Amino acid sequence: MADPSNHDAERILALSPLTLDRLGDIRQFLRVTMEELGCAGATDAIVLAVDEVCANLVEHAVDHETVGMAPGPTRVSVRRSQDDAIIVVEDRGHPFDPADAPAPDLTSDWIDRPIGGLGWFLVKQMVDEVHYDSASTEQGMLNRLTLIKRGAAGASSSGPV
Repeated sequence: MADPSNHDAERILALSPLTLDRLGDIRQFLRVTMEELGCAGATDAIVLAVDEVCANLVEHAVDHETVGMAPGPTRVSVRRSQDDAIIVVEDRGHPFDPADAPAPDLTSDWIDRPIGGLGWFLVKQMVDEVHYDSASTEQGMLNRLTLIKRGAAGASSSGPV
């Protein structure tokens, strides 16, 4: 267990497999960790962003019909760098760069809009930076999504900046 007074230490939660039932574990990990890092004011934004990312992994990271299993292992790490919170989500599912996600329809009447498609929009509203990379490793593909919340330390509100 990380020393709660050490704000520079990385906190890690590893899940295998990642299922929708485990999203509550991730939320709890983030709430405790953000408090320990002195970033409690940014907790709600981080929880919403990471929850959306991990729900997308469960839904889209593996082909459930052919693979027949949940994605895993998945690793969520959180650390603080000066006043910023840095959250990294790593998985071994299908590579997907959020930059490739289609822009949501925010102009049509809500009843005419397709269901879904707002997830990455919400993630990008909740954090200041989103970086994605993937690499082939001896254990298969490794996808890494990095979310950065600037000024998370001492933030009084967890809403979008």
